[in-house]
Amino acid sequence: MSEQNRLWTRDFLFIDITSFLVFGSFYYLLSTLQYYVLQLGGSVASVGLVMGIFTLVAVAIRPVVGQFLDSRGRRLILMFGLVIILVSFLIYPLVHALWWVILIRVLHGIGWSVVPVAISTIVADVVPGKRRGEAMGYYSNFMDVAMAIGPFIGVLLLQLGNYKAVFWGAAITLLPALAFAWSVRERYQPSVDRPRGPRLSRAALLPGFVMMTASIGYGCVVSFLPTLVMERGITGHFLGMSDYAFYYIIYAVTLLLTRGIWGRLSDKFGRKAAIIPGMLFLAAGTLLLAYTWSFPLLLLVGVVYAAGFGAAQPSILAWTVDRAGHSDRGAAVSTFFIAFDGGLGLGALVMGMVTQYFSYQVTFLIATLITLVGFLLYVCYLYRVRSGEISNL
Repeated sequence: MSEQNRLWTRDFLFIDITSFLVFGSFYYLLSTLQYYVLQLGGSVASVGLVMGIFTLVAVAIRPVVGQFLDSRGRRLILMFGLVIILVSFLIYPLVHALWWVILIRVLHGIGWSVVPVAISTIVADVVPGKRRGEAMGYYSNFMDVAMAIGPFIGVLLLQLGNYKAVFWGAAITLLPALAFAWSVRERYQPSVDRPRGPRLSRAALLPGFVMMTASIGYGCVVSFLPTLVMERGITGHFLGMSDYAFYYIIYAVTLLLTRGIWGRLSDKFGRKAAIIPGMLFLAAGTLLLAYTWSFPLLLLVGVVYAAGFGAAQPSILAWTVDRAGHSDRGAAVSTFFIAFDGGLGLGALVMGMVTQYFSYQVTFLIATLITLVGFLLYVCYLYRVRSGEISNL
């Protein structure tokens, strides 16, 4: 294989490890913070607020992040975001009131507005264009491993220690990420005649909207799974751990086994080969979760939803990068994550209120319908491409 077409370079491996550490620490909180909010006297709607404000802050700042990535380079901006997240982890253990937690989530959201966008943009910079779908799949595998280990460790730290142990553990896990991120060589040289100011990428709007419809359901799953299993009595223990922790394990294992396959399919047969089945699997996953009342069915949801997310998310991201020029890549990836995190925020905030006043079943049925809207939008796009009304990109 020629050097030009080589995928597993030092920089690709280092940025993957950075991603693993970042998302691992993130998932410590994702599996435990809901209970912390309830302990502080919050309601299910408060859980939605705490989870949703984080992503909505990230969405609000992302246009600026994309502009800085394209005008100032990738690595420096990534380091800034990592430091902000580390500071937020260090502050969490110092507060004991819900409103303080909300303020820290705002700070944490500022850091999160930067880091996933910067990492994904660097991945696009360092991998061969012809292997972009495969690369996005393998890069996402590192997040999948983090998803398998992170929630499990978060629950373990909470059971063996307390919430402070969770926050300190997240901070310690994130520290090596700074060294790995700094060791990645800057591959992008900003153009002096780039447009200035915050902006969205036009090329990323359609992929972003399709991703948003899916991520609304994803926001429901990640925000309310711990409280759903508590309400429905799926609260037993397996191998000494809470049942719901194993949802994350089976979810991540499924992703690990399928991401590379989906990525190679999207490179060989076009992004539709992964996006179409992916969106359908995502809709099936939230539909199943609406009727999940047992531990075995919860594990089945993990398999089905992971199959969908592993197919759709990296392929839609690769589709986004395909549509953008090299000098517009930071803005395009930023726009994609605005849509992705915007869906997460809406899924947490709006669906939190739906759950509070109706039920989890209604929440996940609505999420299923919204995902199917995205699926139909993508199918309509493919029809217009095939009929020659619009270009393939």
